[in-house]
Amino acid sequence: MVHKIRYSEPTKLDDEQLKSRTITALDRLGHQRFTLEPGGYSLENWIKGVNLLLDDFEEKVGVDKLSPEYVERRRELSDCLCTPINVSEIDTDIDSARSEEDETLRKLDGTKIQFASRINELQDELARRSAELEAKKKELPSNETARRQSESLFRRIFSRNSAPANDAFEEVKELESEITTLSNEMHEQQRALKSIERHPWESPCVEEWKKLQVLQAKLERLESEKSEKLQLAKEREELTTSIANAIARIP
Repeated sequence: MVHKIRYSEPTKLDDEQLKSRTITALDRLGHQRFTLEPGGYSLENWIKGVNLLLDDFEEKVGVDKLSPEYVERRRELSDCLCTPINVSEIDTDIDSARSEEDETLRKLDGTKIQFASRINELQDELARRSAELEAKKKELPSNETARRQSESLFRRIFSRNSAPANDAFEEVKELESEITTLSNEMHEQQRALKSIERHPWESPCVEEWKKLQVLQAKLERLESEKSEKLQLAKEREELTTSIANAIARIP
């Protein structure tokens, strides 16, 4: 009788330890996440790990000790994991969002190209006008000649040289005004071009940036939803918990 007591108590303790270790391992497996990249830890690896764990548990605890509840929970696990995962609807939504994202990015790139092209045109025009201005300045009379021409109203009115000189001065002023206008426009175009990339909410493409932000948030949500579905995260956690509870209730 004494020998039976010493023999049975360690056996019961071993079974409890085995159940405890298996339950702990199931909890860890139930919260594992996969890498979707090729060659990473996948659902197939997870299924293999769970099956090895449960096979080892069943072998050590003894098939005759397994409860009907445990057998049913493991069958549910196998049935769930064998069911194909359908993410076609999510993929359709992702493709649609990516298409809109690409279109929006093309619009932004097109706007950048337009601004850059206009800036190049303005730079060329400024260079041409500046060259004209320098040439016109050389045609102006010297300061002494200008002073003499402005000595009297009579000379300014009747001097044959005053009209061409005044024309030259007017042309210079006109060119300077055009250069100022071109320069201002070029600076405005440069500011707008920089704002597209650096300060989107101050840019002329603010609506495109808002749309892009919405689409990127949508894509992030869809990718996360797809990942969760491919990983069967919720199902795996629920099933491993149900099996762990069944194991805990095994006498």
